[in-house]
Amino acid sequence: MVQRNLERPPGFEPPAWTGSWLGRRNEVILDHGFTADQLLPSWWDEKLESAGLAGHSIDIPSHGGGAPRLTRRDLFVMASDLDEGSPDDDYLRLLWHVLAWGSGRSRRNNLQRIAAFTDPELRQERVALLRSATVAARQGDAAIAYGTLIRRGGGKIPGLGPAFFTKFLYFVGSGNAAHACLILDARVAKSLHTAGWSTIPSGSYNWYTETYVAYCELLARWAEAASNTTGKPIAADEYERALFAGHPLSG
Repeated sequence: MVQRNLERPPGFEPPAWTGSWLGRRNEVILDHGFTADQLLPSWWDEKLESAGLAGHSIDIPSHGGGAPRLTRRDLFVMASDLDEGSPDDDYLRLLWHVLAWGSGRSRRNNLQRIAAFTDPELRQERVALLRSATVAARQGDAAIAYGTLIRRGGGKIPGLGPAFFTKFLYFVGSGNAAHACLILDARVAKSLHTAGWSTIPSGSYNWYTETYVAYCELLARWAEAASNTTGKPIAADEYERALFAGHPLSG
């Protein structure tokens, strides 16, 4: 972990090229997804069953034309069914789908993430962390949500570090454009570092809670300014998607 210097450059503004991603939320956010060939649901089904998590599987929805795809919209809908009293399996169902969507063909750390929930007692404790983080995220408290899942050097749940648990925190917002939590991973951090936030760790998968909160607040401010300038609603996750891509949107 690097030194705890979170100060952003004065007047730090988004890279000009991010503007090409804005105002197209249906396309770049809600429809952003991957096919079964990319997500390998059969691998997930096999490993979940082998881990004693029978009944857990990855569903790739059909969207009325073309190959079935798992999109951000699908994950938002799945998350909308969760509440504080939902069964543990419902939280895990969302988690597996978020992990599949976020990792694609990469199997890196996914066996460790599955193994983190095989012991019944540990499963209950770790789902309780996800449940508490969900409540905080939906209440608009990114600091508590992130702080619930982070520890020095990684995440409190084995294999589930910030790059992936921020995906979970993001999706439990059910697509609310004003949701407090956004995805932060190394590619987003690298784009921010290149753009001028020199103190944000780039090439890292761990960030202090204060860094994450500063990041979410920064993109929310950018979105508010862009909405005022364009007269159209712009959401902070549109900037996250642009920063992840790291280049203008063509077409």
